[in-house]
Amino acid sequence: MTRQKPISIKIPDQILILIDNFVRLEQYESRSHFLRIAIEELLKQELGTWEKLVNQISEK
Repeated sequence: MTRQKPISIKIPDQILILIDNFVRLEQYESRSHFLRIAIEELLKQELGTWEKLVNQISEK
């Protein structure tokens, strides 16, 4: 397993309040869990785009 390194980001208070509400409603285990899921979903959406870009660059 690869070593995980902690990262630090600033999130606006309004977003944290929304995340905390999801956690309170037990839709997510914690803020970290919410953020991991959000990042995974973003990467899934963007992965095809990145793959196409890399292929285009490789063809030149």
